[in-house]
Amino acid sequence: MKRLFALLTAIAMLLSAAGCQTAVGSDAGVSAADSSGSSSSLPEAASAAGGESAAASSSSAAAQEGSGGILVAYFSWADNAVLDEEVDAVASPSVLSPGNVEELAGWVQEETGGDLFSIQVADPYPSDWDACLERANAERGEDARPELVAAVENLDGYDTVFLGYPNWWYGVPMALLTFLEQNDLSGKEVYLFCSHGTGGLAQSVEIIAEAAPGAILSDNIFDCYEEEAPSSQEAIQAWVRELGFGGETAAAQEPAQPAQAARQIQVQWGEETVLYELNDSAAAAALYSQLPLTVEIEDYSTNEKIFYPPQQLDTTGAPLAEGGAGTLAYYAPWGDVVFFYDSYSANPSLYELGQVVSGGELVGELSGTVVIQPVE
Repeated sequence: MKRLFALLTAIAMLLSAAGCQTAVGSDAGVSAADSSGSSSSLPEAASAAGGESAAASSSSAAAQEGSGGILVAYFSWADNAVLDEEVDAVASPSVLSPGNVEELAGWVQEETGGDLFSIQVADPYPSDWDACLERANAERGEDARPELVAAVENLDGYDTVFLGYPNWWYGVPMALLTFLEQNDLSGKEVYLFCSHGTGGLAQSVEIIAEAAPGAILSDNIFDCYEEEAPSSQEAIQAWVRELGFGGETAAAQEPAQPAQAARQIQVQWGEETVLYELNDSAAAAALYSQLPLTVEIEDYSTNEKIFYPPQQLDTTGAPLAEGGAGTLAYYAPWGDVVFFYDSYSANPSLYELGQVVSGGELVGELSGTVVIQPVE
């Protein structure tokens, strides 16, 4: 009887240990395969020993500026562990940067144009899997709030927060709760993204909602299995666009670029000059790239002058020439540039390059050798 009781006790202990391995999420999410092939769940990779990584330092500074209106904050084992010199990149990929949540956060930042902020603890986690697992479980049991390295100083500059994390022990890393308690997200739109193992989102959403009661927490959440995280760029960026961010939204956050100056060319012969402004077609750009040119002008029909550039022009996307006198065009079948000085009939192979700006009355007098060059 005593032997039977001991046997049942041993089986119960083994089942309990197996349950723990699926209860924690790697940096990618809730389940990182350990050396035995079982599914466990902890954070991601590690940064340089003992200090704040360069990426995290720069992202912290960017987030404190609060210039973009969108904050992408995330917790990753990659930014929160001290690398052991003996760590094997093949055997322990989840301990090496970039971690899964770190990668997801980078893609969200890329799509939104927001500021990136890495949530980092003052006391880094060990890179040994078992030791990290043990500490994560101890913090959960103690309801600990690990001290963080940095804070978002200008949180008021953000109306929207994307918050990324791995599933640890069917919840969140306790450092995430430190972050939420130190940063009041009341009134801000918050979107969650999570990397996990077999535990999925588990209780993480409820825990975050309780820790940030004033936040406007979206129920549209992105999550993926940790092993799928490295190939999830397209999926998570599509999610961002589905939420109404990215694309035009991200572009609007970038500094406005000065409008490109119009490309103009001048045609000179003797003391005469005709000025043309080119359109933005690839054909016009191809002609512009060949300048300056010295060419012989030929008469053709009663309404145009022509010359042959050294290289053919790419007419992909070029508009058809449908104007009248003053049009600069390209006839693709013959490869000649045409100066129209009178009306003409449209042709499906005749493409517009630009229009005359000044000296249009002189185009009919073009003859002999002319110099064509860009107007700087």
